[in-house]
Amino acid sequence: MALRQRNDPVRLFGRRLVIVGLLILVVMAVFGVWNAYQKQHESAALRTEAEVQLADLSKRQAKLNSDVTNLQTDRGMEAALREQYALGAMGEGLIVIIDPPKPVPIQATSTIFEKIKQAFRWW
Repeated sequence: MALRQRNDPVRLFGRRLVIVGLLILVVMAVFGVWNAYQKQHESAALRTEAEVQLADLSKRQAKLNSDVTNLQTDRGMEAALREQYALGAMGEGLIVIIDPPKPVPIQATSTIFEKIKQAFRWW
């Protein structure tokens, strides 16, 4: 009687059904773990990218803060204007702007009448 219960077709079908159900659960669990792994990998890459952006923004903020502090002084404003308009070289302390020399006026050549007047001044 024990052998007949083991080989009972309904019982064999039930066991196979349970095995297929367990196999389906294992496959679903594997897919769930794989999806979680992919999401974790993607978030790690995004986090690294965000940290790089944060470091870049921090450097830019520090640079801007130093520029603002520098521009609040007369010396800093002068240096910024020199750099922007290329007025002087780095390290120059004083720029003297000299007007170009004025050309000597050209004297007109004397005419014959002026020579005669000079010759006869007494007249």
